[in-house]
Amino acid sequence: MALLATFQIIAILTYVDDQRYLAKVFDGTASSKLPPSDQVKEVLSWLRMKPVIINDSYLILPIFGFLRPTARQVAEWGGDCADRSRLLICLLHLRSIKASKWSLYSPDLRPQHAVVEAEVEGGKMAVDPLFGLWFPRPEGGYYGIKDLKEHPRILQQRILSLCSRGEQPGAASLKWYPLDRYVYENARTINWDKDLIMRLIYKSLRWMIGNRVDEIPRPQFVEQPALIVAYGMTILEGAILVLPAVKARWSRKVSVSSVTNAK
Repeated sequence: MALLATFQIIAILTYVDDQRYLAKVFDGTASSKLPPSDQVKEVLSWLRMKPVIINDSYLILPIFGFLRPTARQVAEWGGDCADRSRLLICLLHLRSIKASKWSLYSPDLRPQHAVVEAEVEGGKMAVDPLFGLWFPRPEGGYYGIKDLKEHPRILQQRILSLCSRGEQPGAASLKWYPLDRYVYENARTINWDKDLIMRLIYKSLRWMIGNRVDEIPRPQFVEQPALIVAYGMTILEGAILVLPAVKARWSRKVSVSSVTNAK
């Protein structure tokens, strides 16, 4: 119990300290007085300077490495598309701008890329933190994930337009954008292909609710490894406290049943 409590306290303190750090980063990157969409663009411009690397940082100990680096660790050292998406989401939530990660699947239904959809003043705004992409509507506002799923040409035309002007808005060059794989038609809010259990859950949910499974809201806390550890330790502590009582009750029931049968 003492070890679990220690992990829990460290995780909570880390979360609080990281939130303060990220708030300072955001304050130095984009004014809170800007419209949400402009704040998103300012963060994308800042992310362009972060190196594209495999960030193998972890929270507290290597055993928590499967949770991936924290948003602060990404802000400090950089990362890949999923890491940058996590960082962008955590920053936006500090300003009460709702945002969620989406997984892009290739035509053969293999997970390929991570992007973000933010709720800004004009509605939904699809954003690619690695390539620095967003998708403006000709009449004003922005395209969201649903628009990109239904109209693949939006992505193609946006990239062709930026490349023709020689622009590179993100850390990764648009010249190398894989239009045959990083597509939005099969985008899902959750990467269900991480392991066998996740794939089985996806198949079950798809059988029950159909295509709506691809749009199940993604919990906000999953982008915060510190919160996952804190919640996990709380659950384990509860289980440790409850198990002896359950075991004792079960033993009493077995004893009573044995006496009754003997009679």
